[in-house]
Amino acid sequence: MQHNCFINGLLSRPVQAQTDGYRCRFIFILALVSILTACADMSDSTLAARTDSANNLLSSWRSIESGVQESGSATSAVGEYVQLGRPVSVAAWADYVYIADAGRQAILRYDLRREVFSVFYRLQVTTATRIIVTAGEYLYVTDPAKSRILYLDRNGRLIREIKDFNLKQPLAIAEDFSRGRILVADGFYNQVLAFNKLGRLIRILHPVDVTSAPISGLTAMTVKGEKIYFLDRSQQQIVVTDLDGNHLRTIARNGLKQPVAMKVDDAGRIIVADAFDNSILFFSENREHKISALRTSVMTMQLADMDLHENWLYLADVAAARVEIMKLHYPEAEAAEK
Repeated sequence: MQHNCFINGLLSRPVQAQTDGYRCRFIFILALVSILTACADMSDSTLAARTDSANNLLSSWRSIESGVQESGSATSAVGEYVQLGRPVSVAAWADYVYIADAGRQAILRYDLRREVFSVFYRLQVTTATRIIVTAGEYLYVTDPAKSRILYLDRNGRLIREIKDFNLKQPLAIAEDFSRGRILVADGFYNQVLAFNKLGRLIRILHPVDVTSAPISGLTAMTVKGEKIYFLDRSQQQIVVTDLDGNHLRTIARNGLKQPVAMKVDDAGRIIVADAFDNSILFFSENREHKISALRTSVMTMQLADMDLHENWLYLADVAAARVEIMKLHYPEAEAAEK
């Protein structure tokens, strides 16, 4: 009798173990399904949130990271791909995107239609180098290493070198269409030098903020209509003056973190690129929008500069070695007015 019980026990153990194995597998599958379902719900909600916020103001179009090398370019071999190194500044006009690349120590020109790169002009490019492009595809380039401004034609030929005793540390350039001036923000003296189209200094502006203190952290500058907009990184604010440098108002005082670039669109919205959290902030009279300008992870992107041409926003991403192009959307009321 005891032998039979012992044998029956031995025979029942594999069956019990097999049953326990099925039970564990079933529980594991249920847990896995639950986790996958939760992740799917989370990703769907996150995607919906990102899509809703992006569609209101910005939508991603394309990235510039590399391209075919143009014949006659000063790069290594025709037909090969050119990869961006460290894009620190960007400017756009029509089908061309101009990129100041600190990795390649040159200003590159990218043809959006042909997807072709060419070396537009070689110079010592630093993180403080900035470029703007004007009508006719003429470029102004800050050269902080030599305390000068370079004026280039559409073929990359140097037309004029702008230098002055009062120009020590050029940080930003803006074109004043109404008065035919080129404004240069100087970080050494915290002032703005106004040059005529021949490169002669005609006036010096000393912009101040709402406390009548000089703007000590000049980072970016743009002209729109009859106003000059200054980005003050030190006080984390935007200072607006008239064309003579007289203070009109101060916006977002201590409301920015690490602003690197600023533009004003046709609707009058002030657009600021903030490298602290890689975001784009929109400031207007009655509201403020803050949205992410990232396509991928925040940790892989570092905003360095921004340009606005027509309804397209160009973002220089120095960490990911790319230029992100985004479509700028206008609210319905503003779009109707336009």
